Amino acid sequence: MKQESLNKSIIRDFYRRAVAQGDIAFADELISEDYIQHSLVVKPGKAGLLEALAMMKQMPKPASSSPPFMRLLAEGDYVITNMSFDWGGRQKAVLDLYRLEGGKIVEHWDAMQDQSDTSLNGNALMDGPMPLDDDTLTADNKAIVKAFYQQVLVKRDFSVLPDFVAHNLIQHRSDIANGLDGLSMYWQQQSESLTIGNVARIIGEADFVVIQYESRQGKKITTFYDIFRLSNGKIVEQWGLHQVATL
Repeated sequence: MKQESLNKSIIRDFYRRAVAQGDIAFADELISEDYIQHSLVVKPGKAGLLEALAMMKQMPKPASSSPPFMRLLAEGDYVITNMSFDWGGRQKAVLDLYRLEGGKIVEHWDAMQDQSDTSLNGNALMDGPMPLDDDTLTADNKAIVKAFYQQVLVKRDFSVLPDFVAHNLIQHRSDIANGLDGLSMYWQQQSESLTIGNVARIIGEADFVVIQYESRQGKKITTFYDIFRLSNGKIVEQWGLHQVATL
């Protein structure tokens, strides 16, 4: 079994048994003793995660809920999950980024947002297709996203946006309108106040690429997770969540 497929199955089991069923003994086996936690809502280390899982097990479950949306992406030692689910009457979107070593979870980052009541594009914050089963696309698509980040976000050369982004871009970030024009308008509005930092990671699988990067707006530092779907060498769909930076 490919390493990525094995890592995906480990994370699926973690959600099914440790998170959904509250199997703390299973979580104890799966989480490394030197586990590194970057989430702001969970205490540090393995003990902190086990404590959070035990608390979740005791929480009352909603009387009724729809099945969650879930997408898994994997490359090398990393697995990314995109989830959307109803909790307490609010639709929540979550991105979790895991690093695995030797079949154990050794590091974790995350971002969570509520679906906004207003949206410039009318699309859900987290939904859409699964990645294609074609590993030959990964390297080229990662290179396209890396060049997009450097030329558009860092160098602020908005004239090259059409080289990277389809005119009919499907946008899921509620603060950005659909289409190439919507993305161009957003970045030009942000260009004076938002300082883009270095890329922490670019993780890809087939037609999907996730970029994790830090930005500064005044004294506020934020970690962004932009999720792109590409087709024929261009970005055709975008999702995104953000969290206070803890890289």
